[in-house]
Amino acid sequence: MKEKTVTISFRISESAFKAIQDDAKRNNTSLNTLANQLFTAYADYDRYLQKFHMIKLSTPTLKRILNASTQEAIQEAGRNAGSNLPESFILAKMGVIDLTNAVEYLRLMGAYASLFDYTEVTPPGKHSITLTHDLGPNGSVFLASYAEALFKAAGKSVKVSQYYNGITIEL
Repeated sequence: MKEKTVTISFRISESAFKAIQDDAKRNNTSLNTLANQLFTAYADYDRYLQKFHMIKLSTPTLKRILNASTQEAIQEAGRNAGSNLPESFILAKMGVIDLTNAVEYLRLMGAYASLFDYTEVTPPGKHSITLTHDLGPNGSVFLASYAEALFKAAGKSVKVSQYYNGITIEL
């Protein structure tokens, strides 16, 4: 079902307008579509960055941090990150921690955090989520621990398979 839209009018700086206009042309999309995407990204994700003291970090920087850490430290960091922040984020945005909202949280992280690409497959009798990334095997260790902690908080035990640049979560 298509979401209802509203018509608004407001003023923005000329430099901001030029940047958005240039990006719309570069991406072969309308200015309206790009503006809607920016508003949606803010409403769904960016406004929570400030609330939960989250930062945007480049993938190469995170990869260097992970590669400088021990496997045990990476697993512990993944468990801590997967049990603390998602719980607060889900409660603030969705009101309750459950399987549906845990899956939605991962979808949002895939769409807006640029940490991984999110793919969900639901053939008959099976439900799996694959998170692909560019962080190497240590990134998979981190994300596997993160996902296990996230779904544990949602009351769901999951099976996580790790690959060089991805993990698959079987729900």
